[in-house]
Amino acid sequence: MKINIVAIGSLTKEYKTIYDSYLKKINFLCQINLIEIKEVVHENIEVKIKKETDMILEKIPKSSKVFYLSLRGKKMDSESFSDLLIEDNITFVIGGSNGVDETKFDKKICFSDMTFPHQLFRIMLIEQVYRGLAIKKNIKYHK
Repeated sequence: MKINIVAIGSLTKEYKTIYDSYLKKINFLCQINLIEIKEVVHENIEVKIKKETDMILEKIPKSSKVFYLSLRGKKMDSESFSDLLIEDNITFVIGGSNGVDETKFDKKICFSDMTFPHQLFRIMLIEQVYRGLAIKKNIKYHK
């Protein structure tokens, strides 16, 4: 199984340490491919969103099932999230601070009604991926 994470921006050292600790746990369960895209700096927010959305779409591997992480997405519990992890080629997309053109994404997941910093959210995603894989593989972690 291969899971792609396409994200705008990169992690600071502190967040990368936490991210890497989950990555180590996941590596024997599946392959994680992180694709970081440099944030666009532009005065016009609409132009910024369009450029970042286009860059994201270019990086999504062909034939991948794509989930955009959005406040407007479907809420699910960890068990339901783990059911997504049966696909062979999945891509999770974390947009930039101004979001993306959401009309380009059919499947959307909402982790919470609250807004989180992008770096923290990437940690939350990788943790839920590990939790979901632990549920699927019956590894004692979830409860």
